[in-house]
Amino acid sequence: MSLHRTDLFAGLVVTSLGLAALAGAVAMPRFAERNGDPLTAPGITPGIVSGVIAVLGLLLLLRAMLGSGPRDLPVESWPPGAARRTLFTLATTLAYGGATFGQMPFLPATALFIFAFTFGAELMRPDRSRTALSLALWAAVLAGVSAFAIEFLFTDLFLVRLPG
Repeated sequence: MSLHRTDLFAGLVVTSLGLAALAGAVAMPRFAERNGDPLTAPGITPGIVSGVIAVLGLLLLLRAMLGSGPRDLPVESWPPGAARRTLFTLATTLAYGGATFGQMPFLPATALFIFAFTFGAELMRPDRSRTALSLALWAAVLAGVSAFAIEFLFTDLFLVRLPG
């Protein structure tokens, strides 16, 4: 039985993030003093999601300790371009979360993120068949439709106020 370091590290990170988010959700107001329905408290959905994330992180930790699952692969054995695409994914996600989200209205920030991520990730694919112009048009349509759909879903169906 061997310890899988990648799963162990990822399990620790995911479990920690899930537990931290769960603590934040539990600390949110419950509106009990206003006789609010407990199922409408703002921390319910984040609490459920973060609890599931924490449990999945624990399962990943368990898998790592039992030595099951895929073997650790050194970065040198990744498919060509995988490290670059991984770094691109991290960079665009962090840019969305840190530089645009909350700094500009939700709709353009989300559309910009979806466009940049889709266009950039597809440009990096060695087997892509679309031209850069065709890809840019497709990414723009996808970004616009997705951003409006996400805003509608959260504001009109889930009744969540979005930043901006």
